[in-house]
Amino acid sequence: MKNILLVVVLFLGGCSYKHDSLYVGSKKTTEQGVANTKKIELPKKGKPKIFVTVTYLNSIENRKFVDKNLEQFVVGIHQVGMDLQNRHKKIPLNSIEFNIDNSSIFVSAKELKPDDRILNIVPASNPWSQYFLVQTPKIEKNFIDFSVEIYPYSLAVLKFEKDY
Repeated sequence: MKNILLVVVLFLGGCSYKHDSLYVGSKKTTEQGVANTKKIELPKKGKPKIFVTVTYLNSIENRKFVDKNLEQFVVGIHQVGMDLQNRHKKIPLNSIEFNIDNSSIFVSAKELKPDDRILNIVPASNPWSQYFLVQTPKIEKNFIDFSVEIYPYSLAVLKFEKDY
């Protein structure tokens, strides 16, 4: 009986991850990304027309992309019901207003390319959405209000908590 138990333990030990720290690190980043992503629908005439996802990067432990001196967000915008001819039509950046903590003064935004490496840490990123990196200087508060307004849709406000 002892021999069978020893063989089972050795067999199961041989099936474990050999690079456990690599696996756990990427899994932890994915879990943190999911926990720090919020979504909202922007309706038109009662039907959702735009889905917006916002991922707060500062609560993700990834030194390659996250600058702890800034508040950083990745915003994904997906237009619903685009036909085949218009599926690559983008919303221009100048028709989107981003506010962080009720201010747009120091907010910078740039459009990300579909193959940008930062999208690897954003959960459920896809090639048919538009993505923006939105940043502002560090805010010394525990809760941050992030708002996005896409003309002609209504204002959407999301609340993020620091220190995941």
